[in-house]
Amino acid sequence: MKVVEVRAVRGRAMVAGVPLGDQGAEGPESSGGRTWGLPPDLVDALQEWARTAASVGPLAGVPGARPPAPDPAADAVSRRGRHLAARVSVELAVPVDYCDPVTGHRVALRAVTRTPYPPPVPLPVRGAESNGAAAHPAGEGAGDGTPTPAAAAAEPTPWGTGLVLAVLVAGLVLLANLALATPLITGLGVLGLVVDVAVVAGLVPALWLNRHVPTWRWAVYGTFAGTGVALLFLAVAAF
Repeated sequence: MKVVEVRAVRGRAMVAGVPLGDQGAEGPESSGGRTWGLPPDLVDALQEWARTAASVGPLAGVPGARPPAPDPAADAVSRRGRHLAARVSVELAVPVDYCDPVTGHRVALRAVTRTPYPPPVPLPVRGAESNGAAAHPAGEGAGDGTPTPAAAAAEPTPWGTGLVLAVLVAGLVLLANLALATPLITGLGVLGLVVDVAVVAGLVPALWLNRHVPTWRWAVYGTFAGTGVALLFLAVAAF
């Protein structure tokens, strides 16, 4: 599927690598560009956004560069461009790559609907802000609803509820493993233990991937504990 790129270069909006034409009396294409059949208001908005992007700070329009201090005007240009790129995706019914003129980041806009909510533009790392503490106060988000790493780390760990859940899961896994593997051990001996270990080993990768997921991690810990105790009992029975 073709992906259309939207960016601003030297005060000119670019769509699919072609300068966006101005809507005027000459027709749908003018000023050496194309309008791609976009609505006139969207064409005008894109041109205005590109001109504004070229005037935001001395480093505006240079990929990867950004003024050293937080700039409300630069943030407004990033947000405005992101929403205009989403409208382009809606009107052309194609996926769009939005190249932010302030940060230089590329944001993929896929499956945009008539009420677009495009993803946020990643903020660049700037000096002391690299740890997330200087850009936003502790416990606050990044301004777009996404919590900062400091805010996520500040959330207390629910030890009480988590340990109870882990113990319950461990007990269920222990009973289930013993109930299913005991007949194998009785009939096959050590071979039955090997079969049970092979079955358990097949579940380990899926469990390991969820060891850091909130809520599920407690169930993972309980599963590991219950399985380990069950294998211990089964090994004693097998030998």
